[in-house]
Amino acid sequence: MSYLQDFKAACSRTRKMDLGDFALSEEHMAIDQTILNAVEETGHIPFAQRAENAFNVNFGMFHMLAKKFHIPGATMTIGNVAVNGEMRLPVQHGDFRKMVADQTGEDNLGRYHIWTTLPGGWILDHAVLSGLHGDGIVTVNDMIPAERFIYGDADALPHGLTYHPMVVGVEFFVASGTIDQEAMEYLMGERFPKQYS
Repeated sequence: MSYLQDFKAACSRTRKMDLGDFALSEEHMAIDQTILNAVEETGHIPFAQRAENAFNVNFGMFHMLAKKFHIPGATMTIGNVAVNGEMRLPVQHGDFRKMVADQTGEDNLGRYHIWTTLPGGWILDHAVLSGLHGDGIVTVNDMIPAERFIYGDADALPHGLTYHPMVVGVEFFVASGTIDQEAMEYLMGERFPKQYS
């Protein structure tokens, strides 16, 4: 199944959970490398610590992309990542409904991964390479900004990476008790937390 098909299934799952109605343009819109590097350089969490702080890293980068650089069509995506077909995290589709019902999203942060999906089914992920590098699966020169993140067509990523969306949109984080409504409104407003200015 292609990434876009997986993404559509995740949108359907999200709609059934009453967490919003999402769609993704199938036409790719390239992001200029200078913008990608600028987003990367605003990160305040060192590369070696990104895997253990994947939520904060990727949510912060999504926020920058959507709100500071006004890149249209960016969608926060929640699910799993595989390397050569082996899933990196234990989360399953049904776990997300349970997290919403039990308000345990925050307690389960280490069970799922988040990333940004861009039009055309392109992935932007600033945390996964930190984990793969730390586990000795890939070698990253963390002095080069463009080597610290994944940006590419989800069906043609390096290192045997495949992404498996299960739920989409920031609404999941409020519904699951990961972030409270007031904090989400602050984060997704036009004002930026100090570390991203």
